[in-house]
Amino acid sequence: MLLFTVGLSALSFAQVHITGKVTGQSGTAAESLNVTVKGTKFGTVTDQTGTYKLTAPLKPGKYQLIFSGLGFQTQETTLSVTSATDYIVDMQLGEIVSKLDEVVVTGNSAGTTRKQLGSYISTVKAEELTKGSTGNVLAALQGKTAGAQITQNSGDPAGGISVKLRGISTISGSTEPLYIIDGVIVDNSTTRVTNADPSYAGTNTVGTIGQNRLVDINPNDIERVEVLNGAAAAAIYGSRANAGVIQIFTKKGSTGAPLVSFSTNESFNALRSKLAVNEAPLKFGGLPSVQTQTILTPSITNTTPVQRYDYQDYIFRHSMGSDNSISVSGGKDKTKYYTSASFLYNEGIIKNTDFNRFSFRLNLEQELASWATLNLTTNYINSFSDEKPDGNSFYSPTNAVTIIGNYYNITQRDALGNIQAVGERGRVNPVSVIEDFKQKQQTSRIITGAGLKLIPIKNLTIDLHTGIDNYNQSGTFFIPPYAYNVNTAYYGGGPTLNPTLNGYASAASYNFFQINHDINATYNWNINRKLTSVTQVGYSLEYQKTAYVLEQGRGLAPFVQTVSGASTVIPGNDDRSEFSVWGEFIQQNFKYRNQFFVTGALRFDGSSVFGPSERNQVYKKLSGSYVLSGTDYWSNLGVSNWWNLFKLRAAYGESGNLTGISAYSRFNNYGSSSFLGTTSFQTSTQLANTNVKPERQNEVEVGTDLGFMNNRIGVSFNYYFKKVNDLLISRSIAPTNGFSSLLDNVGSLQNSGYEVVLNLLPVKTKTFNWDMTLIYNHNQNKALNIGQSIILYANNGGAPVAILQNQPIGVFYGTFFATDANGNQLKNAAGIPVTESGIQNSPLSYTPQRNSAGLPTGTALNKIIGDPNPKYTATFTNDFTYKKLNLHVQLDAVEGGNVFNADFRTRQGVDNGTVAQQEDLGQIPRGYIAGVYGIQQWRVDNGSFIKLRELSLSYNLGAVKYFKNLSVTAGGRNLISWDHYKGYDPEVNAAGQSTVLRGIDFGSVPAPRTFSVGIRAKF
Repeated sequence: MLLFTVGLSALSFAQVHITGKVTGQSGTAAESLNVTVKGTKFGTVTDQTGTYKLTAPLKPGKYQLIFSGLGFQTQETTLSVTSATDYIVDMQLGEIVSKLDEVVVTGNSAGTTRKQLGSYISTVKAEELTKGSTGNVLAALQGKTAGAQITQNSGDPAGGISVKLRGISTISGSTEPLYIIDGVIVDNSTTRVTNADPSYAGTNTVGTIGQNRLVDINPNDIERVEVLNGAAAAAIYGSRANAGVIQIFTKKGSTGAPLVSFSTNESFNALRSKLAVNEAPLKFGGLPSVQTQTILTPSITNTTPVQRYDYQDYIFRHSMGSDNSISVSGGKDKTKYYTSASFLYNEGIIKNTDFNRFSFRLNLEQELASWATLNLTTNYINSFSDEKPDGNSFYSPTNAVTIIGNYYNITQRDALGNIQAVGERGRVNPVSVIEDFKQKQQTSRIITGAGLKLIPIKNLTIDLHTGIDNYNQSGTFFIPPYAYNVNTAYYGGGPTLNPTLNGYASAASYNFFQINHDINATYNWNINRKLTSVTQVGYSLEYQKTAYVLEQGRGLAPFVQTVSGASTVIPGNDDRSEFSVWGEFIQQNFKYRNQFFVTGALRFDGSSVFGPSERNQVYKKLSGSYVLSGTDYWSNLGVSNWWNLFKLRAAYGESGNLTGISAYSRFNNYGSSSFLGTTSFQTSTQLANTNVKPERQNEVEVGTDLGFMNNRIGVSFNYYFKKVNDLLISRSIAPTNGFSSLLDNVGSLQNSGYEVVLNLLPVKTKTFNWDMTLIYNHNQNKALNIGQSIILYANNGGAPVAILQNQPIGVFYGTFFATDANGNQLKNAAGIPVTESGIQNSPLSYTPQRNSAGLPTGTALNKIIGDPNPKYTATFTNDFTYKKLNLHVQLDAVEGGNVFNADFRTRQGVDNGTVAQQEDLGQIPRGYIAGVYGIQQWRVDNGSFIKLRELSLSYNLGAVKYFKNLSVTAGGRNLISWDHYKGYDPEVNAAGQSTVLRGIDFGSVPAPRTFSVGIRAKF
């Protein structure tokens, strides 16, 4: 009845049709600009020609049309509606550099402008994301937002990406930000369903790079990405946004004829640079033997002529990729739609690896009544990949360069055609891994959301939204039986654990389901001509459920590749989890004369992973901004003609880490196992603590936004100080308790730093524009109180990672070279450097000792030998536009971070590297490598680099015959890296998205150099 009554009342208003064209200062069409009738819900978006059509039931009177969009100054114009029904309103908008009037969204309710925000939010538009020759949205985001450290952990076809916003926000859990797509909270974790190394070190799922699930998202569907760094900015999303928020908004339809957009991009991938290998024509010891160790035995002094090989020529290849997308958008009257389909195929630079992704999307907006609008978003993705073991695995093909002396012909076969084992330690032949190991993964995913926007009375907006992220990963892994054996001492135990003796098969699946419900109400009140109030209240509920199953077996008959056909079943996994997170908030905003803005908020958050007495917490927010350049006295100073913008802002926010522990970590967990033929239970080594509470984060941010020379120079500066208290740490306890550790709230950590964003428009004419952007990020983090002197973290790369009091998180802590008073290395009589030794007084204090010969004596000492946290990161971007030609250049820099190059030492130890070549040729003392092999400082490498991240040249042909717009592009990614790293690429991490384990290089696939050509068309 209510809908019917509102429908009848709408008949009393005339259906007014408003059309027009929106252009920029240069006269070019302004695409995707918003055109709205102020004070109503009616609006539309301009098409690729800048044209718009708007239909609204308006009674006679005066109305304000608002024209706004990214990169343009918001403008209003008056429309007088009479008895006529058709009106034409054209508009030319001024382009801006400061972006202060851009609309941003900080929740599911109506957005606000940057001018009102007390914290910094960065926006990346669609055209910026598609310049980087990548189908991964996070890779495309690299270097385009302040405060973000985005690292490509692996160069696999679907290589994993890790993201940190303003440093580390926790130690125990993930420090990845919250990802939201059109109001749907989505998962971006890494779960291995391909058992990459079934026997090494007795583990089941080794290797943590894998695929991050944002690889499922098609960048061509994205309209813009908003990055919210601070806890204050993320107040509406609550403690789920403890590590920041990345909001992705996909494209929507607009009123008008259907618009078809098509793009295709062909890429060519290659190894950017090969490692130098040992080219010495001889080796120490006799003929190459499976069980003979040579370089680590200095007593062997006889040499043997050998032929050297470069295994990289076999392992790596030139590969191709194809990214194709087509979309149709449009609308009529009260219905708007956007639908798309895409196919991505990307071959890896490792032979027999690839990644395929099919994606389908439908975005629909339907006006139900003048006061009610429904929107639906659905994205279905299906992907499958052929993989090989990656970092953290001795089976990794790239590790063949590291763990095998390069005097073996790895492609040689015996008389029966069987591949042979190679290497001093009897390693698995990389030819076997590449040609015979079958490692496959498939993902089926649906991300869908439904929202209802209601305006029941004037100035009151109610938003209801539900989102679902549901996917299934399934993987299989197969190792065939081989005629050759390997040295099982290096693969976790005796012959029964050797997968090459009789074959191995595994199958795993991971099911993820997440649903979030949000309801927000916003009330706008114009108190008087100068003062405006905006009040928001809301409630959110999120539920997540997961299930992981792994089965595996050994002993396979010929042609059998399934676990059910294995003769020996190996214990697997069956893990299940579910939890809920909820919250409610109230937020009040006041605006005075569009100059002074203040916002305060309270939020009540809870999570089922914590006990009833601690799970619910209250968090506060306060922020404000003052636009001095908009005041009357500013115009009287006489500087406004060249100093256009001066804004001061500050924000304070609190949040809690509601998922810092797993769903059942506060309980004593027991596992079932067989004992003497009967069922028994075995507890974990961690004592339960039902009183643990969420970590609590407090952040203060101050900053300024400046604009000069008609906004052709824009500067944003942010300083922040973030402290996390009540850290969740598993601390050591006395074994007499029956357990070795206790999960507890102990200590704190802090991050402090600053960000600078400089936007310049050095040249602007009718035919030539030069846009320049410089982003500089500086972050320092350290652990303040950890409840013990040191925490050590084990990892397969052997990196000595630690957390120490008042030191950066995840430093490398280990043995180091002994030096004299002048800092020169001490060497023994043979001229070989030695390990510093003496008395370890504390983790950060020691007393060196010397014998009568002046050489170290006593216990080997430890100290901080490296830090994976960079001193700063920076990006320098230039865009040159001449008529229809555009050149885009992006340089990324990382300065000061160290990498634990685990592969470097091993490469020398097996006589494969250039240091081993020097020893073979007598250029350094015999036994040099054996002497320094155990000194962990030898493996710490320089991780600084400057990288030509993106380069593209595009030409916009405009309207051509059947096309409304046609453009062609040629470009590349990761083209050049200026660094002093002794591996493939200093931008790497074998530990994937790990919070603490950073900067570890162990068998990772290097990021490839990519060249691409593409075509984009609209018709």
